[in-house]
Order: sequence, then C-alpha cells, then structure tokens
Amino acid sequence: MAAEQLPVTSPRWRIRAGQNALLLWLIPAALYYAFLLTAGAPGLFGPVQHGLTFNSMLLHLLHGRFDVDPAAIGDEGYLRAGAVYAYFGVFPALLRVLFLWLPNFASIDFTRVACLAAVIAMAGAKLLSARLMWRQSRAQAPSLLLAAMTAAILVSGPQIEFLRPSIYQEVELWAGALSAVFVYLVLRGLCAEDGFSPRLLTAMGALAGLCLLTRVSNALGLYAAFGLIWLCVAWRVLQTKQSIAPLLPPVAVAIAFVAVTAWVNFSRWGDPLVFADFSRALINEQYPDRMGRLQRFGAFNLGRIGYGLSYYFAPFWVMRDAAGNFLWSGFEDGFGAACTELPPSSFFVSDPLLIGLCVYGMAAALRKGAERRRQVVLAGLGLLVPILLMLTAFGMSYRYRMEFYPFFELFAFLGFGRLAAKPAGHGPNIVAITGGMGVVTAHAVWLLYMLSPLGPTGRVLESLGVVDFYKSLFL
Repeated sequence: MAAEQLPVTSPRWRIRAGQNALLLWLIPAALYYAFLLTAGAPGLFGPVQHGLTFNSMLLHLLHGRFDVDPAAIGDEGYLRAGAVYAYFGVFPALLRVLFLWLPNFASIDFTRVACLAAVIAMAGAKLLSARLMWRQSRAQAPSLLLAAMTAAILVSGPQIEFLRPSIYQEVELWAGALSAVFVYLVLRGLCAEDGFSPRLLTAMGALAGLCLLTRVSNALGLYAAFGLIWLCVAWRVLQTKQSIAPLLPPVAVAIAFVAVTAWVNFSRWGDPLVFADFSRALINEQYPDRMGRLQRFGAFNLGRIGYGLSYYFAPFWVMRDAAGNFLWSGFEDGFGAACTELPPSSFFVSDPLLIGLCVYGMAAALRKGAERRRQVVLAGLGLLVPILLMLTAFGMSYRYRMEFYPFFELFAFLGFGRLAAKPAGHGPNIVAITGGMGVVTAHAVWLLYMLSPLGPTGRVLESLGVVDFYKSLFL
C-alpha cells in the first residue's frame, strides 16, 4: 500500500505523521539559523575569508586537477611542485555542483548557504533520533519531555554554537551532519528487531565514507564504530553457520570510499596515506617555529591529554598567573602544541542537558544485562576515537569541539529513551530547566566565538586578560 493510502489508524501512518510534525519545526529553526549566519553580513551570499576555495576546487576537479586557485585559498594553501593545494576534503566542493549552472558560479560565495544546509541536516537527524527513542521507549513520560528535547536540539548545542560562517566551520558542520545521521542509524540498529541489517550497515559505511571525504578525524570515529559493529554482526552470523555474503557489500562500500580518498591524497601529496603535508603550508611563514615543534613532538601526542581536557572541559588555561603568563603555558610549550584558540568554553557550561543525559544514558546502557550492551559499547568505543585525537592534537580550536558530539549524543539519546519510559518523576522538569540553560549558554558562546579572532590566544590577547579583552570588544 502506498504511503499516501495508509489508513489513519495504521501505526505506520501515525509514525510518519509524528515524524513529519516534528520535522516541521525545522522551518522556523532554519530561518533562525540563517539569521545567525548572516549577522553583520549583507546576506547569505556575503563573502567570507577564503570563501571561494571550494568553488575553485570543484572547477579544478572537473578538469581532473586537485589544486586550487592560490587567490582563493590564500595563506591556508599548501605549495607543492608549483601548484597550491587545500587540505580540506572534497565533499563540500562536490556539493557545489548543484550551483554550477549559475553563469557567475566561480565568484559566488556559497559558504553561508552550505553552513545553513549542513546545520539543518544535522538538526533534522537529531530530531529523528529523539523521535525514534521516544517511540521505541513506548513513552510514558509527559509530552513536556519531548517538547523540551526538541527545543534543546533546535536552539542550543552545536546547532547554535558553531554558526560562524567560514570554510573551516563549513567542513566541521558537514562532518557533524554526517555524524548525526550515522548516530541515528546506530540507534536504528539498536532498536530494530533484526538489529544491524546489511542494508543498514551499507548506509553506515556510506556515511563514514562521505565523512572521510569531508574531515578525516570525524571519519575515523565513524569507520571505527562501523567496523566494530560489523565484526560483531559477522561473528554472530558465523556462529549460526549462515552465509556472510550479505555482509560484504557494506564493507565494499566503505573500502570504495577509502580508495577514492587515497586517490585524492596521492594526487595532492604524492602519498595515499597523507591527508595534509604540514611542511608545505604557506602559513608556516607566519609561525617559523611551528614545523620544528611538530617534528619534535608530533601531530598527536598523548602527553597533551591533560592540557586538552582543560581546554575543552575546564578552561583555566586562559587565566594568567602573577607573572602574566597563561596557566599551564609551560605544559603547552613542553608538549609542542601549535596554538590554542579563543573563546574559552566548557561542555559543562555550554551543553548541560547533553552531558547530563549522556551520563544517564551510559549508566543505563552499560549496566549488566542491558539490551544489546555489546553493540552499544562497540559504537561508543569507535566514536571515542575523534575525542582522543582532539585531546592529543597539535592545535586546539573551539570548532574542534564538534568532534566530541557524536559520542555524547549517542548516549544522550539512549538516556532520553530511558527517561521517556518512566511514567512519573522530575525528569521532564529537569530536562526543561537544563535545556533552557543550554539555550542561553549556547548563544553566549556563539557570540564569543563570533567576536574571537582566529589564531593563537597569546597573539590575540597580547598583554590583556581574557575578561578585559572581551570587555574591550563591547565598549
């Protein structure tokens, strides 16, 4: 029976109607996202720094070339064999094929439009995740809980905090959108009676592959989660002495994207395993000590974990001691961090609801005897990979917080489902209160992010304290 012919009493019809009603909230949300993305700009097509990079990348790809126009990429380019390359993945460039028909395509900056599309997709996937867990739990909680969760998804968290239009943020937003859809599919697999079917695994492999063509650190988490879940499913199939053949297409899809990415890497750097050759970065001219520190300490160093935890969760690093030095500055220098960027923030402040639901979801999903506990653990372990990379990375930036959300949100949605199953209690009120707090703090950190110049904090602040610096921007 066609979807439009389903009777209104059909459970399938009610599910679709509920999903459609939930997604309708994306319309006013999209208008609000557009408002934030165009703050202080002439419109959605207003220029941003390096904003024509992906236009140039696409035009060059259509001619079989992997370099970009030096004028478009500027000091973010990498010089090799007389040509300038970008380290960004090709997925954002490929999406611009939708606008190739425009006669002046090369000179139109689509960065804000792309950021808007990405955040809408990201929010939509999270709404579907919330609806899935609400339905799967056979919700006994008041509808206030779903309403509060919907509002929190739409007007707080990464859907608000990262709406600073730039090519850097565009890449992060698309990686976040692909990761959000991936998390939704993981939840589908955990909730479905047949578990992770070959079709579902194929979709997960494709999403991981698209993310690999967008931002490799995010993609490594998706690939790890996909691979671990696939191995778990394959082991069960082998134990039952069934054919493993239906599980091979998902692997083929994932490997195909790896092959494409290796081809792109080889065409750019001459090595299929290199995603960015930092020794060729034009920006090194502004930071002459950077390559020496990178070679000495490495792009990723476990010794940076303590500093990374402070940067992302307890930003005391931005405070100064009696001598006027940043706290932990000796630790930063000792492990060769390239830079730490403003603004200072903490997930505990910007995302209180998310962190609370994440902890609650972990306690519920990982308890002994929990349903499909093994697959939850494997998915969580995979999604921890980007977090570990960011905690040990050569540079730490506000936008890299996006890499933490897939792990947090997987368990937060599981916690939400657990909470929805409870017929009584203070859960809805707590979610509403912490969600409201998150709305306020998300907008506050968005404003700080918009005001904060990019680059090492020491260069930006000079001799000022962080409070005095931001006060100077408002006065």
